[in-house]
Amino acid sequence: MSAILESDDDGDLTTVLSGAELIQPPKLPGNYSARTQKRWSSSSRRDSAGSSTDMDGVHAYLSPNHIFPAQLYSTESGRLFHAGKVLICLVGLPARGKTRLSVSLTRYLRWLGVKTHPFHVSDYRRKVYTNFEEDVPEDYFSAAPSSAEGIKVRQKVLNKCLHDIASFFEKDRGQVAIYDALNITKKDRSDIHDLFSSKNIKVLFIESIVDDDMLIHKNVSNAAASPDYEGWDPKLAKADYLKRINANAPIYEQMNTDGTEAHLRYIKFINFGERLVTNNSQYGYLINRIVFFLMNSRVKTGCVYFARCGKSDLDKYVDDEVLNDEGLAFSETLAKTLLDTIAERKKQRLLESPSTTPANSSSDTLNNLSKHGFRQPPTADGSADDSFVVWTATRKRTSATANPFRKRGITVRERYQLNQLNPGIIADMDEEQIKTEFAEEFSQDLKDPYHHRYPRAESYHDLAVRMEPLLLEMERMSGDILIIAHESSLRVLYGYLMACSCYEIPSLQFPRNEIVEISYTPYENHSRRITIEGFDQ
Repeated sequence: MSAILESDDDGDLTTVLSGAELIQPPKLPGNYSARTQKRWSSSSRRDSAGSSTDMDGVHAYLSPNHIFPAQLYSTESGRLFHAGKVLICLVGLPARGKTRLSVSLTRYLRWLGVKTHPFHVSDYRRKVYTNFEEDVPEDYFSAAPSSAEGIKVRQKVLNKCLHDIASFFEKDRGQVAIYDALNITKKDRSDIHDLFSSKNIKVLFIESIVDDDMLIHKNVSNAAASPDYEGWDPKLAKADYLKRINANAPIYEQMNTDGTEAHLRYIKFINFGERLVTNNSQYGYLINRIVFFLMNSRVKTGCVYFARCGKSDLDKYVDDEVLNDEGLAFSETLAKTLLDTIAERKKQRLLESPSTTPANSSSDTLNNLSKHGFRQPPTADGSADDSFVVWTATRKRTSATANPFRKRGITVRERYQLNQLNPGIIADMDEEQIKTEFAEEFSQDLKDPYHHRYPRAESYHDLAVRMEPLLLEMERMSGDILIIAHESSLRVLYGYLMACSCYEIPSLQFPRNEIVEISYTPYENHSRRITIEGFDQ
C-alpha cells in the first residue's frame, strides 16, 4: 500500500491508496530523490533578471516550484503546514512601519518554505504614475479622495494590486500574500475580507499602531528617503510626507473599537512589538508562527557585521586549533577596523539627521563615538539602539578572535548554532582525496551542494534549520551585531538577510580580509564590504 500526499491545504488533504502496488525503495537514501524531481529543481534560483547576491532578493519573483533554504518538505499544492492560502492585510496610517513589517515577514516566511510575496501599493502607483507631483491628484494619498479624478486613479492602482494578489494565489501557487496599503476604513477592510473569503482565502489583518513620537519620527525620516523623494531636499520631503499623514488621520478608524469587527481575525501590533493584541486567535500553526515572529520584531537602527576568524597553523577541523601569531594580529586589526567603522557611521548619521538621536541611547554616546562608546546590555542583548554585541562560534580560534572586544568591555556571546558545517567523514580531506575515496558522493555534492550530506556530516540545509533561533534573536535586536564564524555559517546567515536562494548560498564568498556589513532599510537590506588592511584572503 502506498500513500501520496496530493495537497497540504487546510481541509483539502487527499490520500491516494493503491493496495496492489508495493512500496518501492528510494533509488538513493534520504530525500535526495524528491529533491531531484520537479519540486526540488534548480528553478529555485532567483528568477528576477540581473539578480545578484549583493542585492536583497526579498522582492524577487519566485517560480511555482521554488524551494527555500530552511524548507522541511514540499507538497503538490506548494503550500505547507495545512494552512491553506492566507492574505495578510496591513492596516495603519503612513509612517507606521507597514512596509518594513511586510518585508521582514516575507523574508522570514520564505526562509521557512512558505511561498510569500509582498504587494506594495506604492510600487504599483509608481509603475503607472512615475512623477507623483504631476501625474497624481493631490487627494490620491487620502484613503477617501474627495475628487472624481482622485477616486479614479486610486481605484485603478488598488484594483491592479488586488488582481495580482488573486493571480498569485491562483496561478503562481502562492500561500501567503502581504497587502501593504492603508486599509484604514472599516469599509475597505470589509470589502477585502469579503472578496478573498469568497475565494476560500483566509484573511488576517495586522494593524500597526504607533503612539511613540520617536518611532514615528524615525519612520517619517525613512519614508522621506523613498523613491518618491529622490533628489528632494530632506526637509521638503518630510514636510510632504507629513501631509499624507495629516490627510488620513481624521478618517482613520482603528480596528474593532466599537465591536463591529469582532468577527475578523486581526493582530494589533503596537509600537513595533512593544505590545500585541490578538482577536479570533484560533489560527493554526502557520499564523501562530507569524504571531511569534511579530513578538520578536523590532525597528533596526544598527547593522549586522560578518567576519571570519583568524588563522591557525594547520587549519584542521578535527584538532580545534588555537590562533597563531598572524591570527592574533588579525583579531586586533579586525576589532579596530570595525569599531572605527561603526563610530564613523554613527557620526555621519548624526550629521545628516541630528534630531534622530535614539531616545534610548546612553547619555554620553554621542560624545564618545570616537572612543568606541557603546551601551552594554543590562539584561537582553541588543535592547538599546546604541548597543553592540559580538557573537562567535564555540570553537577555540573563533572565540579567541573576539578577545580584543572582550578586553574593551564589549559583550561577547558564544553560540553553538554558529559552529561550522560538520564535514563528517571527509573532514580535513582535500578535493582530490574526496574524488578518489568518495567519487559517488562527490558527484552528488556537485549536483546539489546545498542539500547533499556526506556520511556522518551536515548539509547547508541542516545548518539553516539549526540557526533559526539566531534569526529570531537578530530580528529582536536593535543595535549592532558582529558575528565571527566559519565561512559556511556566514553563508547561511547572509543568505537569510539578503534572501539568497539555496542554490546561491554554497558559493557565497567571505574573504578573511573583509568585513561584510548588512544595513536595514524599510524596503530592502543593503550589503557592503569593508577591507581589513594588512591581511590577505
